Amino acid sequence: MKVALRDFCRRNLNVPNALTALRMLLIPLYLVLFARGLKYPAMAVFLAASFTDLLDGMIARRFNQITDLGKLMDPLADKLMVLTVLFSMAIGNAMIPPVVPWTAVCIVLGKELLMMLGGLLMLRRHVVVYSRLIGKAAHFLFVCGLTATFFHEWFALRCADWFMTPDLLLLWLAVGLTLCAMVFYVWGALRKLNAAKEA
Repeated sequence: MKVALRDFCRRNLNVPNALTALRMLLIPLYLVLFARGLKYPAMAVFLAASFTDLLDGMIARRFNQITDLGKLMDPLADKLMVLTVLFSMAIGNAMIPPVVPWTAVCIVLGKELLMMLGGLLMLRRHVVVYSRLIGKAAHFLFVCGLTATFFHEWFALRCADWFMTPDLLLLWLAVGLTLCAMVFYVWGALRKLNAAKEA
């Protein structure tokens, strides 16, 4: 047991995984700031968390520190952070009005639950499907769209004649792209399952 634990630590205790853990820890800090009505400090925490996502990927590739744990935990941390901000900006509070439509929240939450269940089923069959480039592109759009929602009032004043404010437009584009990412995920999962059956 000690040998297995030592081997696990040796393989996974690195800077990219530490940054992923830090990203997880920033979620409660964001919630505290948001609950206190500190909108822009909360946004800064969200952006800092998003920057750690960019940084850990760069470091992992540059120094060959890519691990199976990181491949699983990195997208999980991304999803939890995005869902936290989505929910907070949909609920709002006394000092921060709600902006994000609940339809978008429900679509994203449903998609993530389906992918989580699918991932668990794949793991039971010893098949792991990792995130793809389209998923990362969707995440980037979510970061841009959610950051823009913190300035929704400014957009609403200056784009009053638009059918939709730019922040919500970005958000809906991210929702569409994340649904495309789910299609690619399912396709990749089915391919791996078929390959495993043939083997």
